[in-house]
Amino acid sequence: FIFFMTLGMVGNQFSFDRSGFRAYVLSPAPRKDILLGKNLAMAPFVIIFMTLTALLFQYRYPMRLDHFLAVLIQMIPMYLVFCLVGNVLSIIAPMPVAAGTMKPVKPKATTILIHTAFIFLFPLALSPTLIPLGIEFLLSFTKTLEWFPAYLMLAVGECILVVWLYPQILRSQGALLERRERKILEIVTSKAE
Repeated sequence: FIFFMTLGMVGNQFSFDRSGFRAYVLSPAPRKDILLGKNLAMAPFVIIFMTLTALLFQYRYPMRLDHFLAVLIQMIPMYLVFCLVGNVLSIIAPMPVAAGTMKPVKPKATTILIHTAFIFLFPLALSPTLIPLGIEFLLSFTKTLEWFPAYLMLAVGECILVVWLYPQILRSQGALLERRERKILEIVTSKAE
């Protein structure tokens, strides 16, 4: 739910820069670093809301300690996958936003369709991050290795894997941003009528 609430900002992150995006185009900074900075800027909001939600659920519907720790660890790979999806959406389908609002200004129909498709496909992108929980469920369902904290161990492994893959994927997204930055600049600096 928190990802869906913030997908509009993360999936259209350059539109809020408007003319300031020109500084990125003229900057000698590697484009992957620009994307990393955008992703890090949203991290406190998303991670804090996710942590508060996990704490609230832990208070209201207590779960085993190893499951609760796995949930907290799993936030990291989920957030990184969320950022990678948002980066792609921001690069391929930017929408101009009116100053002082979050309302798109005359978006093209294809851009709206791309954003809508990403909303429907977003759960598919996040579904691999639920594999550790699924394996834990299968182990408890089959009554094998119930004592083993599979969810926690697999969540740690998944976190390590995603943290390792993230910079590599970010590098290719930076190259895509570099190829499309003039088109993005043209779109995000268009004047509202």
